[in-house]
Amino acid sequence: MGKKKSKSQVRSNDTSGAAASFKKATSLPPLGNKLGSASFTAINTLTKPALFSFYDEDITKNEGDVYDKTLLSNASQLEMVAPPDAVKHERSLYVKIINFIAAIFILFIAGVLFPTVSECLFDNDQLAKGDIVSFLQHGLALKNKFVSDPNVVPDWAVFGIEGVILGSIVPFIDCFVKCRRLPNTRSSMYKNSLGSFIRCANTLLGIIFGIRKIEWSSSLQAAGAWSLLNIVLWLFFDGTLTVLISGLVVGAISAFSCTQYVSQLSQTLYFIDFYFFGFLMFSKLGRYLFD
Repeated sequence: MGKKKSKSQVRSNDTSGAAASFKKATSLPPLGNKLGSASFTAINTLTKPALFSFYDEDITKNEGDVYDKTLLSNASQLEMVAPPDAVKHERSLYVKIINFIAAIFILFIAGVLFPTVSECLFDNDQLAKGDIVSFLQHGLALKNKFVSDPNVVPDWAVFGIEGVILGSIVPFIDCFVKCRRLPNTRSSMYKNSLGSFIRCANTLLGIIFGIRKIEWSSSLQAAGAWSLLNIVLWLFFDGTLTVLISGLVVGAISAFSCTQYVSQLSQTLYFIDFYFFGFLMFSKLGRYLFD
């Protein structure tokens, strides 16, 4: 640290400094981010410590130069950085093809596992084990109808194809209607990531476990509670009208296509509840993979 000045030197320096500041202020260049500009001088004056005037000029000059260069560098970097919404990385065709193949493969694996999860859903009243999976078994009936030798195409391959279809519906609608979620909108708060898909899967397993273990007074009570819960889960995990409308359509188709298993209102609600939430789960995975 430098030696302190006397009171007379401080007063004289203050007087000369004020005069110099007044001269500089009257001849400032236009606004900008360069050294000597009005905006830069104002920031420098407001942020420099007031005790600089008590030290020798060689110290304050060196410190001021370092301070000015650092502040100028930070200001330049802030101006050079583009807003995150405006930055878009164009992927090559090769990368897009690899990403598409990987998305199909992951959706296929999820489709193979989905019937195993659906077979675990039953309650203590009217919903029997294996009733819910009957909707997915329609694909097996189509395979046996159109394929001469059903053994050539295994059952798990049919379930995998159904998983690819379920996961591709919403991304296809997003691309076709051009209604992808844009930044600064309400739907931007819903993030489609691998973590969100895992949370959806854990939620579905938890609901299935609760349906099985809780002693419900009737199947209608359990199915009705799940219907109300699905509204909250849709708002929490997705919140887009595309998934809501498409999920309700898929749930309704699953219920009406399995009339032999839907003898009462409770079974109808079970089909709608399960395939609505399953469709939401596949939609989030599909949006994440195809985005």
